[in-house]
Amino acid sequence: MNDLNIVGGTLVRPEGCLAGGLEIKDGRIVRVLKPGEAPDPAKETVNAEGMLVFPGMIDSHVHIRGGKLSHREDFASGTMAAAAGGVTTVAEMPVANPPASTEEAFLARKAEATAAAYVDVALYGGAGADNLEDIGRLARQGAVAYKTFTMPPVPGREAEFYGLCSETQDALCAVMERVAPTDRLLAVHSELNQYVAAETKRRMDAGENGLKAFCRSRPVEAETAAVAWVIEAARKTGCRASVCHVSTPEAVKMIQAARAEGVQVYAETCPQYILFNEDTAEHAGVFARMKPPLRDPQRMAELRRMYRDGAFAMTGSDHAPYLKEEKLKNGQDIWHTFDGLPGLELSLPLLLNAVADGTLTCEAIAEATAESTARMLGLAPRKGRLAEGADADVVLVKKNAVPVPLDISKLFTKARESAVLYEGLPMHYTIVRTYVRGEKVFQEGTITGKQGWGTFVSPAE
Repeated sequence: MNDLNIVGGTLVRPEGCLAGGLEIKDGRIVRVLKPGEAPDPAKETVNAEGMLVFPGMIDSHVHIRGGKLSHREDFASGTMAAAAGGVTTVAEMPVANPPASTEEAFLARKAEATAAAYVDVALYGGAGADNLEDIGRLARQGAVAYKTFTMPPVPGREAEFYGLCSETQDALCAVMERVAPTDRLLAVHSELNQYVAAETKRRMDAGENGLKAFCRSRPVEAETAAVAWVIEAARKTGCRASVCHVSTPEAVKMIQAARAEGVQVYAETCPQYILFNEDTAEHAGVFARMKPPLRDPQRMAELRRMYRDGAFAMTGSDHAPYLKEEKLKNGQDIWHTFDGLPGLELSLPLLLNAVADGTLTCEAIAEATAESTARMLGLAPRKGRLAEGADADVVLVKKNAVPVPLDISKLFTKARESAVLYEGLPMHYTIVRTYVRGEKVFQEGTITGKQGWGTFVSPAE
């Protein structure tokens, strides 16, 4: 007897949507039902009539915080947020205090995550010019991928960035040489400080303030010049590399051209870059400051078209939780606040808003949030697809009869009050249920799972 049957819904796969159902037993999908096929008996049957059935989202870019920074987010609150947003696996970045750039810190992070998580967790390891000897060890401990920055540590946060910076092209090549033998992906925050520092100083000296001033202080060239570094280093070393949170079509085109030449370089983006721009986010002020910044409306629209057409291998929220008072520590001074915003539980619903207006498809979302991400991180075929033998990571979604204004006070993240950018946004779809390995962890606004249900996942498994 099956543990669970989900019947009557529309299964979403990259190659198309089809009416059907799922049979689930022992945490795995044991059968994909076609229209008209009768399911075997089950302990529980869920009627998903009128609902979309998505593979659970794998968020490729999350900063839970935890540890000494748990006041901003911990693995319990963060993975509750994930469950509410249809995210069944979070890939946690190593920026922390201490960062996951040594075996000791990585294993402590793993223990902290698995004790508290409601959904499955994968961990990136740090890879920088100052922890080269640790890189191979982190893969052996189960790091799903690595992270590095082409910029120096954020001033005042140096302790969080040990083993995470490759500030020269030679340093980036040295890091890639160590990552390449592990066959893990190296995710690169790709901005060059020399472009940013001069333009930031010029605008600050001129007395400029506000979101647009910040966005334009980090010009397109800061991203594209860094992407050129990544492509060249990947070409030389054979390392698999991804460019994190791509914000410009120019960078996408560079990556596509390199891939056509056989370089293993890929693009990740975040919902905010394809759904918001410097104009539509201006009202949020410091709460819309992020790196790289939001771009102009034309670039945003082109990025969305590229997303629809399959240009992005991964989708990450870049969930970066800070409390409201932290973001407002210097009022609305855009130059002196923290970077980032919470988004973990909103990525899938926000992307579905673009389905409602006809600019994205469900198939494109399933590819870029689940199936392709699983391949990039070495988690396929276990994760990322509604298929026989895969983990039963399943999300049921319904379209709202009328759009529902987003109430950020109801979010599960500790940083809910900093989600100002999204307050009141009309939401066209609702996450109804989220299952992680067949276990219902979220239903209609309520967390139904248990702490510790989430497991540690890695390519080594």
